Amino acid sequence: MACGISSGISIDCAALKRVGGVNKKAWVFNIDDLFNYTTGADGCINQINFDAYAGLYEFDSRKQAHSGGYVPVIGGEGGNKFFQHDVQLKLFSDNCVDDQVIEDLLVSNVGIILETNNQEFKLFGGFNGMDQTGGSQSTGQAAASDIADTLIFQGEEQDLPKRILDTDYATTKAYIESLVI
Repeated sequence: MACGISSGISIDCAALKRVGGVNKKAWVFNIDDLFNYTTGADGCINQINFDAYAGLYEFDSRKQAHSGGYVPVIGGEGGNKFFQHDVQLKLFSDNCVDDQVIEDLLVSNVGIILETNNQEFKLFGGFNGMDQTGGSQSTGQAAASDIADTLIFQGEEQDLPKRILDTDYATTKAYIESLVI
């Protein structure tokens, strides 16, 4: 079987005016709590189905604090190819409960949803999950120092980060927020 493309990609003025960065919220879930996804004909995820009493956890931060992306991984001559998903969360823990959540994230296998500044939602690590691979926190030396808890997650997937879309932006956002537990 030959692998190949079946379509092209066009560009328009709207695509040229897209804005980088993500919004201040990230939604995180335990991969083990996921039942399945419903995907539309366009390839976007329309529905996220969790086991009973499971769902998304909301992580608030500052606007443009989080980031997400991917890197293609090529396994050498004749090797396999896949996509490495990367997410950085910048969180501001200020109590013992927040500290416990950060400690739990260290050993969790999670999927992460980020909202881009183009009103789209992207799912990172949605099938195999993501593990925390690094991070840092410092009290800083001066008043204006970055004192955020920076957590770095990485996962390996067959596909790019999946888009989540249910009709339009407002409907999708309401749907995602309805999954928060």
